[in-house]
Amino acid sequence: MFFHATLARSFINALSVRGDDDAVDRLNYYYTPLILAVCCLVISAKQYGGTPIECWVNPHSRESMEEYIESYCWIQNTYWIPMYENVPDDHTAREEKQIGYYQWVPFILIAEALMFSLPCIFWRLSSFQSGLNIQTLINAACDGQALLDHADRQKAVEAITCNFVDNLDLQSPNGRIRARGWIARIKFSRFLSGQCISIVYCFTKLLYAINVVAQFFILNACLKSSEFLFFGFQVLTDIWAGRPWTETGHFPRVTLCDFEVRYLANLNRYTVQCALLINIINEKVFAFLWCWYMILAIITTCSFFYWLANSFIHSEKVDYVMKFIQIAESSEFKKLQKFEKDATVERLYTVIAFAPHLLDSFVSDFLKSDGVLMLRMISNHAGDMIVVQLIRNLWQEYRERNWREFEEHEEMKDVEMRRIQGTRERIIIANPAQTKSYL
Repeated sequence: MFFHATLARSFINALSVRGDDDAVDRLNYYYTPLILAVCCLVISAKQYGGTPIECWVNPHSRESMEEYIESYCWIQNTYWIPMYENVPDDHTAREEKQIGYYQWVPFILIAEALMFSLPCIFWRLSSFQSGLNIQTLINAACDGQALLDHADRQKAVEAITCNFVDNLDLQSPNGRIRARGWIARIKFSRFLSGQCISIVYCFTKLLYAINVVAQFFILNACLKSSEFLFFGFQVLTDIWAGRPWTETGHFPRVTLCDFEVRYLANLNRYTVQCALLINIINEKVFAFLWCWYMILAIITTCSFFYWLANSFIHSEKVDYVMKFIQIAESSEFKKLQKFEKDATVERLYTVIAFAPHLLDSFVSDFLKSDGVLMLRMISNHAGDMIVVQLIRNLWQEYRERNWREFEEHEEMKDVEMRRIQGTRERIIIANPAQTKSYL
């Protein structure tokens, strides 16, 4: 029991909660292993600190013989036969009805906790090897959001923006120097450039979903139930319908045990009846775990498709960035109205309405999938307000890098606006009466 408690505590401490994930990931790699660790401790307390099995023996037998029989029947698998059926004489038939899982339940739960944490380990190793400082960016964003002074917050946002741009440039090499190794060629290929981390994160989500579904089959195999494809759902149905274990045979409390005793060169075989008290706890634990796995499978699958769509569908990424640009534009316009009656929107955003392809290029060529992924992570942990300021600075950086194209479109926009204004003035001069009627 002490071994299980120490192992579970060390395992949970190693997989601490970080910022480069979402709530569904934490349900999988942190809270589910925590639940499994608690279940492991409860079962281990009964198994190693209490009396998991008690066998009925001859009342005239010595106490040492009773302890030996109970220890032997605990180590050797017992078997279950309904009370209204006769015990078969064939020992092979008895072995087919053996129950051999109750000794290994704590180890099964530890193995499940490890399996739930493997996708998280894969994601953290892959994220670290990619060179992106997602965790550092998110921590800095959370610290910056907590600052109350406006000047200090602006400095923090500018520092985060510089780090953010460096991460984007790291994922988009210019390609003038050709990579020699095939691994480097794949990593810096045009297809993976700027979306390597997004692919890894969505693959991690897929691993979480596959792992949850696989738990049903693993438990089915560990509990040695070949009668039902999904043994857990059958157990839950029987519990809901109120069928006792004496009818269903699921987690039987009373079993039989065969043991042999050598006495005076003769081998004597006995059959005793045992009460598996540990199965009372096992039934409740596994019933809860099956319900939890079913809910977790639905949530994890929905999360996988959500991140898959938001990471690789271009319109979703553009709409996400456009939402924050509109918030930034509206906020700055309202601030200017306090000082100027006829305030106009800054030219930083007005070109988007005239040349929307610049926004598409900003998302697909500058931010790319990895940049949008990092923005979503920051938004989940630090809030939307700091993402608004980040996107404003990133848009300014993109505008400065492509200043020629922006100036051309801004000149074209000014010419078009002057032409529209001149047309309106000519209409007003030509039809003053009609214009007054409209007014």
